[in-house]
Formats: sequence, structure tokens, C-alpha cells
Amino acid sequence: MSDEKGKSKRTRAVVDRIEDNGVAVLLVGEEEHKVELPASLLPEGAEGGSHLSVNITLDEASRKEAEARVKALQEKLEKRGSGGEGQKSFKL
Repeated sequence: MSDEKGKSKRTRAVVDRIEDNGVAVLLVGEEEHKVELPASLLPEGAEGGSHLSVNITLDEASRKEAEARVKALQEKLEKRGSGGEGQKSFKL
């Protein structure tokens, strides 16, 4: 299921198990794709057999902030450099 703008999706997952090394194994979606993630990211009380609702949302503001930081760093490095040929432009 996605929102009206396509900026987020929601699906269901089941906690298959939580391993001794702190890794949670989830079975995600109808196809039950196996996904491993730190058990610390699970809500309190989640355990093997728990059903979860998973929401994934694009964070446009965070991306813009990262792009601004990279651009500022590029400009700083360009000022340090010789300003000659061979300079590259990087994008996220």
C-alpha cells in the first residue's frame, strides 16, 4: 500500500526470530522476503511471532540537507585546489 503521492509505503512483517547476536530476522510482505536488521530497531516487546506494520517514507528534507553539506564541502575543496582542469562535480 502506498500513499497518494507515492512518497511512502506500508507493508506487514512477521518476526521470524531474534538471534543471539542481536539480529532480528523478519519475513516481509506477502512474499515473505527475509530481512535482517538490528533487534534494537524493533518496538519494545517484539519477539518471535510478533506481527509488525512497516512504514517506509522518503525523507526529502534530510536529502536536501545532505546535498547542501556536500555542495559546501565541494566549494571548500575547489577553493583549496588549483582551480585548473580535472575537477569533478559530485552528486548524491
